[in-house]
This record gives sequence, structure tokens and C-alpha cells, in this order.
Amino acid sequence: MRVFKTQIFLNAATFVAAFFLCIPCKAVFKAKLVKGKIESISDTLNNTVSIHPVKDDDLLEYNQLICAAKDSRGEFQLNSYTIRLGSLSVLSVLSENSFFLHSGSMLIAYKNESEFKISTSSSTATFTGSGTILIETTNNGGFKFIPFEGRGTLKTENKNSQEIKGGRLVLVLGKPSKLGDAYDLDLMLLLKTCRLINSFPEPLDTFGRISLAVYSQELKLKGKYNALIGDAPNDTNLQVWAFGEDSDQETDNKK
Repeated sequence: MRVFKTQIFLNAATFVAAFFLCIPCKAVFKAKLVKGKIESISDTLNNTVSIHPVKDDDLLEYNQLICAAKDSRGEFQLNSYTIRLGSLSVLSVLSENSFFLHSGSMLIAYKNESEFKISTSSSTATFTGSGTILIETTNNGGFKFIPFEGRGTLKTENKNSQEIKGGRLVLVLGKPSKLGDAYDLDLMLLLKTCRLINSFPEPLDTFGRISLAVYSQELKLKGKYNALIGDAPNDTNLQVWAFGEDSDQETDNKK
């Protein structure tokens, strides 16, 4: 009788364990710091939209829309990735290494080599390596890929690839996507004006690497570059805002 009861207990324990193992776990990432107003938008089981404010330390699920209002920014932790979302930006974290930037800007920083995919409304590319990378959507549906520092390879679906370099902007355009021309930027100027770097109370873990990249570029360039890159309204024009004694007007570079 005792053996029978023991067997029943073991069978019940096995059933309960199997039941909980079969329940799908919701993958989450964490909101570390929210400045201003950020909301998450998701579809519920009955196909209605659910909107919730995002606060510090909230856990968020994949495939939600993370929306930052004007003058609002957020920092999130996803495994080894630190992700920052800019003002008037909308981001979906699709998986632990796949992101869809619907509009606006995001920054991703991590030290160990990994691979992630970034998509916008018209373009997709995959980066393999490590670094501190600013990503901004453009009006033509593509995006700007701007490494502050790092090493690795950016490639598109048609096998078009390019080695990345700190301070060198690469445009990702079209569907199927291709890599556009690369443009060297003044890292010090970019660092001073990028709020996804300098408007947070705690520096990024990769800030030491950014400082080394800035110092290295300063030694090499000696003030040669003094331009910030603006928007890409279509696939053939790139707007450049130049700063300096000789030029402070907007110009168009034809690719």
C-alpha cells in the first residue's frame, strides 16, 4: 500500500512538472530608466489594443510597440545589450537579437561580439561584432547606421557588406536592402550633440571605448571633418548640415 501511494505521488509530481514546463514563458526585457512619457502598446487575446505606461524596472514583452513621446527617452536592458530609445521614437523588440525601429532613433551598446538584425519600414541589415551604435530612420524608409566605436561587419540580405569603423556613417537603403555610401563624421561633435549618449545620468559601459575612439580620430583628423549628417529624403539625395567658419548652411550631396 505504501509503495502504491508513493507511486501515485511520483506520478502526480511528474504530471505537474510537465504541465508547467509546457506553459510558454513570456520573454521579457527590463526598463532601466524612463525620462518623460513612454508607453507600451500590445494586442491582447481578444484582439483589442492594450496601452500601458512604462516605468523604471518594468518588465516588457517582445513584439510590443515601445513609444517615446516628445522630449522623452528610455534605457532598457536586454541580456548584454543596453538599448536607448530617443524622443518621438517607436521600437519593437522582436527577439533577443532582432529589432524593428518604426521611427526615430535608438542606440545599442554591448562589449562582447554578437549578432543582431535591425529593420525599418523599407530596409534590413545584420551587424556582427560589438560596439556603441546609433541608428536613425530616414524619410525614405531606410536608416543611418552610425558607430561611435566598435568592430565588425554590417551586411544586407543581398550579401552586400562593409566593415564598420567608429565615426563612419553607413546608409542602409531600399528593399531588398543595399549599403549606400559611407561618410566620416566628427565624433567629438556627434558625442556632444547626441542626447542618447549625454542626457542620461549614468554613462554607458562602453563609454571608455567611445573616448578612445574620439581621441584616436582627433589625432588623425586634426579638424578635417566638421559636418553632421541630416536626413535622406530619397535614395539619391543626402542632406548635410555643415558647421564651421566657412559654411553653416544646408547642402545636398548627390550619391
